[in-house]
Amino acid sequence: MVYQFGDNPQCARRAHAITRLLLDEATKVIASDPVVPAEDQDVGHQMLGWWQFTNRTADLLMRAYDSGFTVEAAGQMRVLIEHAHCMDWLAEHRAEGLRAMEYAEWERRKKLIDNLRAVNWAVPDDIEVGEEPTYGFADEEEARRHRRLKGQIGTVANLVASRGIRSMYPVYRYLSSYAHASLQTGEAFVERGRGAAPALYRTGKVSVGESRAWTPVCLYVAGTAMGQFLVNEPMRGTLEKAAYDLGIGEIVAERTRLEHCWR
Repeated sequence: MVYQFGDNPQCARRAHAITRLLLDEATKVIASDPVVPAEDQDVGHQMLGWWQFTNRTADLLMRAYDSGFTVEAAGQMRVLIEHAHCMDWLAEHRAEGLRAMEYAEWERRKKLIDNLRAVNWAVPDDIEVGEEPTYGFADEEEARRHRRLKGQIGTVANLVASRGIRSMYPVYRYLSSYAHASLQTGEAFVERGRGAAPALYRTGKVSVGESRAWTPVCLYVAGTAMGQFLVNEPMRGTLEKAAYDLGIGEIVAERTRLEHCWR
């Protein structure tokens, strides 16, 4: 049977069950002390940390949905999308990607400390940004590649574009409208223009069907990226079955770039 993937009640129900399956399987893998080959440990250990963060974020989302929350969870959906695609990005670029991230992290720390000092916060002497990272690039091409990778992870727009899925950014922007103070966050709970007694809703009047569908897709992308760094890829069979049960299996089978399943 071929399932339809999309914003429909049937997919939302399947997505809920598939998300729980993937989270349960990931918990078993993590509890088994998965092995990362020695040559991949620097990047692989970062991936393990992200994988656990991604799994727990998805678990948080599902708990929120199950408890009746809707638009309040949109900010966490953005977090899940970004981390899943960062994992896929790092799985491709490995040591060079990690180096670009280390430099980007140094820049973020520097900006934070500069901001603290600009408003006269007392910054402890032992909190320092450290020296700017320097790398002995073999040639100018390697240096350009470093700058390009750093730019790709600089913003979510650049990140998803680098994965070949520019169409994912409008989804991220839509979710952002529920993560920041906006008209949408108010309109999700009240019917404006009804005089002195507006209709006030106890829960947001916005469907979370799409978010339920996207959650296991994020877990699929993250889990597949993680599998490249684990001996014997312990979740491979579960991930492949989940893709077909969710309705993206044919897309994944036809394309080598996993992230195209978002189109």
